[in-house]
Amino acid sequence: PRTRSEEVLASVYAEVLGLERVGLDDDFFVVGGDSIRSIQVVTRARARGVEVTPREVFERRTVAELAEAAVARSRAGASPAIVEPADGGIGWMPLPPVGAYLMGLGGGVGRFAMSMVVELPVGIDSAGLAATLTAVLDRHDVLRSRLVTGRDGHGLMVDPPGSRPAAALVHRVACDGRWESADWRRTATAELDAATGRLDPGAGVMVQVVWFDAGPSVAGRAVLVLHHLVVDGVSWRILLPDLAAAWARVRTGAAPELPPVPTSVRRWAHALADEAVTPRRVAELPFWQRVLDGPDPVLGRRRPDPDTDTMSTLGTVRVEVPAAVTEALLTTLPAVFHGGVNDGLLAALAMAVARWRAGRGVIEPSVLVRLEGHGREEGLVPGADLSRTVGWFTSMFPVRLDVSGVDLDAAFAAGPAAGDVVRAVKEQLLAVPDKGIGHGLLRHLNPATAEVLAASPEPQLGFNYLGRYSATTDMPRELRGLGWAQAMGVDDLAAAPDPDLPALSAVEISSFVTDTADGPRLAAEFAFPTGVLTTGEVRELADLWCAALSALAGHVDTPGAGGRTPSDLPLVTVGQAEIRRWEARYPGLTDVWPLTPLQSGLLFHSLLHDSGADVYQVQLVVHLSGPVEAARMRAAGQGLLGRHANLRAAFVPDAAGGWVQVVSGEVGLPWREVDLRGVPEADRAAAVERLLAEDRAVRFDPAVPPLLRLLLVRLAEDRCELVLTAHHVLFD
Repeated sequence: PRTRSEEVLASVYAEVLGLERVGLDDDFFVVGGDSIRSIQVVTRARARGVEVTPREVFERRTVAELAEAAVARSRAGASPAIVEPADGGIGWMPLPPVGAYLMGLGGGVGRFAMSMVVELPVGIDSAGLAATLTAVLDRHDVLRSRLVTGRDGHGLMVDPPGSRPAAALVHRVACDGRWESADWRRTATAELDAATGRLDPGAGVMVQVVWFDAGPSVAGRAVLVLHHLVVDGVSWRILLPDLAAAWARVRTGAAPELPPVPTSVRRWAHALADEAVTPRRVAELPFWQRVLDGPDPVLGRRRPDPDTDTMSTLGTVRVEVPAAVTEALLTTLPAVFHGGVNDGLLAALAMAVARWRAGRGVIEPSVLVRLEGHGREEGLVPGADLSRTVGWFTSMFPVRLDVSGVDLDAAFAAGPAAGDVVRAVKEQLLAVPDKGIGHGLLRHLNPATAEVLAASPEPQLGFNYLGRYSATTDMPRELRGLGWAQAMGVDDLAAAPDPDLPALSAVEISSFVTDTADGPRLAAEFAFPTGVLTTGEVRELADLWCAALSALAGHVDTPGAGGRTPSDLPLVTVGQAEIRRWEARYPGLTDVWPLTPLQSGLLFHSLLHDSGADVYQVQLVVHLSGPVEAARMRAAGQGLLGRHANLRAAFVPDAAGGWVQVVSGEVGLPWREVDLRGVPEADRAAAVERLLAEDRAVRFDPAVPPLLRLLLVRLAEDRCELVLTAHHVLFD
């Protein structure tokens, strides 16, 4: 039987992943590695009364483990939430670091937007559309904000609910509902461009809606255009379900009621500004300086010039990898390497750039990349809950991906070197403090550190994995069929930003996964200033990235691929070479622990006297009455090993000369049966004593788990002795 927490979480996982049912012990690395799906799990679980955090979803990758965390939190009492008044989201707020970055680029920002085409419910009219939009505008404060400039620099002024009449934001276009036609796509492209042009952040026009009205009997479509200052990739997963939930009530004539937003974007923005000047955050400065100050050879003819290399000069190369490769990158690779989706995508990028440079006579094994994260690191502000907060939270930070010592030819051939790249990149990403959020704080919100970091050149490469878009799983089950889901096949519709906005980098890579008839497929767009690189050069780089992705997908299908890295074993100090040796000897390795002081002493004395009986070998004899089914008793013993990880430990020396416990996921139970029913009853007691003495004399090898065995001795039809022999180093 499943507990309530397990039932809720199993249902949520199935919903988010598009599965019928999930097991309590199934590993969901795809959720932990995809920040958007992780947040979807958190949001939907909290809505059903089960409290978990994004970090726990990443670290506890089974329903059973996550449910344990939820139950523990429930027993400890709810964490104190940030308390803010009902109107706490209204008023002035500083821009988040990513917003400050945008304003610091120079040039126009009015057209810097995100858009999405959604399917509308059949029969919605102008009044219903306006009522639905109004409910969402009134619930999410930042949608009613204005970009302002004052003595404190740029910020947003959030106006009260009701200040943005929804009807004024909607532009109706009559159409025939033939969504596959070239005429509609041309019209949609033109209308999207026009709607983007109507955005005016200074005047508070952050939202535009183009309503393609196909009549009362055909499901129409809407193009939602939001300025990037008020939305990010995660926010869409909040907005679309809220639109559907609002419409569910509007269509029945009821007033919309949307769940509250626990932590306002305004409260979060002020908390970030406070955090930026704390000593713990300033202490990160040397780390970011080391990342930025390493080698970064010029990628193209020169570094981008903000005065000449603007958005109007951008070229684009789009690539897509097969569904089978996508599946391996989303699921198999994160699972076998115990990491996330970004590990594989960025490992392939490091391989591609190194080979691309080598083809031009530049030998540099590291590449500097500006990486984007979701930025919703709630642990930064105790009590914050951003699971329902709409805004631009994206974090941007530099990472250095180094493939020194790796045979790139072997890696591109899907050999073991491909795994070496993934392991190296995984560890380099995990070395980034707090998932990189501190860089933006120090670079844009702390005047003292901002000046220091501004002296270092910006990375020439930008990379962003936007996650997987799915019209099925992005909408909660109870809201499906009500419209407002993302329309498929139109993800390539986009409007140009302001022509004088500087290019973000020499090569800006946006990757995402969409559902296709062949299954989910990973695609990416490589944008570049044509004055810096040619289309042919970028095409070569993009093709190398695809080849590297295919090599990684091929590698993870080979026997023995994957394994642990030092960050997976936080209780000990260990290198990758040691881990490899241990994994070769213990293929099911799951963890490595230090020894307690008492364990160290017991082990020392056992090894010091390596002949004769081991005095720390203990024996317990259990007298059993009644019939005994040996197979069930043996299964019970095996279950004991499965339940208690410490019973599966091997004790081995480490490179530093000490000892560690290597824990395997599965260990077979040493089991033996002896039948003494044929021995005369008068001699049985002596025979048992001989068996016990012989069993005690067989020493355990500390390096061979388990240091425990069971012996079943049958004395009569209804009488047995169960002998448990173990080393004292395992338990007290």
